[in-house]
Amino acid sequence: MELKANILRIERLSLSDGKGMRTVVFFKGCPLRCAWCSTPESQSGQREVYYMKERCTGCGACIQVCPEQALRRSEKTGEIVRDHSRCKQCFQCVDACNYRAQQIYGKEMTVKEVMREIQKDEMFFFYSDGGVTLSGGDLFCQTDFAEALLEACDDACINAAAELDMFTSFENVKRIVPHLQMFYVDVKTMDPEKHKKWTGQDNACILENIRKADAICAPHSIHVRVPLVEGVNDDVENIRKTAQLCQELKNCQELEFLPYHRLGLHAYRQLGRNYQLEEHASMSRWDVYQKMGFRITKKALPTSRTDFSCIDVLKDVLPDSITAHLLEED
Repeated sequence: MELKANILRIERLSLSDGKGMRTVVFFKGCPLRCAWCSTPESQSGQREVYYMKERCTGCGACIQVCPEQALRRSEKTGEIVRDHSRCKQCFQCVDACNYRAQQIYGKEMTVKEVMREIQKDEMFFFYSDGGVTLSGGDLFCQTDFAEALLEACDDACINAAAELDMFTSFENVKRIVPHLQMFYVDVKTMDPEKHKKWTGQDNACILENIRKADAICAPHSIHVRVPLVEGVNDDVENIRKTAQLCQELKNCQELEFLPYHRLGLHAYRQLGRNYQLEEHASMSRWDVYQKMGFRITKKALPTSRTDFSCIDVLKDVLPDSITAHLLEED
């Protein structure tokens, strides 16, 4: 039987997910539930319905066809409300909606179908030294498919990268990492209790897998990312401990900080879910500078990055071989 996976979407011509121009394949499914997640539509491994209220005319066609009576019209707002405890994701409401207010996150695809989309951009890969990046969600929720897709990329001589959470067995890590020319790995926080509080899982196996992957990956292929969230992991102690982890890794090339943003809020609302950090303000790079007392020097880096090699709190921790920088907002 041909392998299939639930793919959230495929984005083309990305410039922030690896070297050169990238085609990014977003997998559905993630074992973590990060409170700040910007792609909540990727968390479930299954296809799921979402509701775009701005397209809804209130015709009620979706209510009429729902076999589980999971849909109703709100008396207060007139919007369609879904009872998620009753919804079986049969997608009859999607078929009934002529205005595409009810839509589906995710599409079941084969390796050949995904490769067909990837290969549309081969010319851009050639001229920019780019390639494909597997993201999510977390590809380790669909390891068999991810491995088969990476083997297909190898056969097509397409450079491959990935964005990994590392919450999996090391056996799965060994199946994926050797295929990658580089990979990003999120280190949410070094504190195991905070990690469990804010993501729902302990970080012990994540840190262990990062250290073990260092021994089997391509040279200088590890890029550590820290999503900075005020009051969660933006304290100097956590930043220093993360930098110390990078120092341990012989193949770590950079440490990247991503200030918290609220871009996932709209997706939470479309899915009818509460956003835990809805009242949390986004962090700008200036917030980061001021809060941590960073002393910044600009260097010859891409325009979206600010060099952190002279950060006071890291200068005695990070070796010169590792670049630390802040990914600025678009």
